Amino acid sequence: MHFEPYPHLSVDEAMVKYKGRLGIVQYMPNKPVKRGIKVWALCTSFFGYVYNFEPYCGKRDKLSRNDNGLGYSVVTFLTKNLSKGHHIYIDSFYTSVVLKDLLKSGIYASGTVNTNRKYLPTNIKNVKLADNGSSKCFQCIEEPNLTCTVWKDKKEIFLLSNGAKNEITTVKRRIRGNVSYVTCPKVIADYNMYMGGVDLADQYRKYYDISRKSRKWWIYMFWYLLDTTVNNAYIIYSTTNFPSEKKSKTPLDFRMSLIEAILKEKRIVETGPQTIVKHKSHKRIKIGGEKKDAYVAFH
Repeated sequence: MHFEPYPHLSVDEAMVKYKGRLGIVQYMPNKPVKRGIKVWALCTSFFGYVYNFEPYCGKRDKLSRNDNGLGYSVVTFLTKNLSKGHHIYIDSFYTSVVLKDLLKSGIYASGTVNTNRKYLPTNIKNVKLADNGSSKCFQCIEEPNLTCTVWKDKKEIFLLSNGAKNEITTVKRRIRGNVSYVTCPKVIADYNMYMGGVDLADQYRKYYDISRKSRKWWIYMFWYLLDTTVNNAYIIYSTTNFPSEKKSKTPLDFRMSLIEAILKEKRIVETGPQTIVKHKSHKRIKIGGEKKDAYVAFH
């Protein structure tokens, strides 16, 4: 069975908790798991299905290194098997010329960008918007599909996209305790909606985490693979549920049924008949210095 992912996916880092001595252990203070093994992951935005991943191993991993940076290599590696028409959401670490190359493969992408990013035009870097909710959109002359959208929330937010339309929508904002609606470019609203796929996968994986304390780092990676496999299986089950089932199973019920199915397939080794020794008589013997009645078998 081949699972075709949903059109919206996100690329981000996942963390496998490990505090031992290991050269590839990373520290990321903004993650729930702050210290551990970093895993580049490509996940669906809605259900957190892990479509592809690659552990970070420094220069020893499978990622090719070039002048475009590590973020470029990560995105191209994770999306190499995607079909046309998907939309990838990335953060400022990955946003680069990869947007132009992804468009050649028929894959759309949107990602935030820092103003100190190389090759970003000066007129975009110096944009200052006066009011909250105001925005500007810039279009590249050489690549007409490549656009840069600037929107002011509390500060200016810069977002690059290779297939976005200049459409405006409204989003909720709480200003001084009051909820109000402000205008926002649709490409930024979509980014906020679809960017959290990897965090969602980590959240589902932690609900019924099977990991236990160990000194071996590879055991933690094995537990990550096992938890991810079970979560992916549950997502496929819940999205392709048969109409005959009135109510789909919860993640816990699915895990229990999976365990029962595995145990059912296990062969039960039958032992031979046990030999029962019949006590033909009993007599009074000394046990611990005292005389007590005890059964004694006579063969």
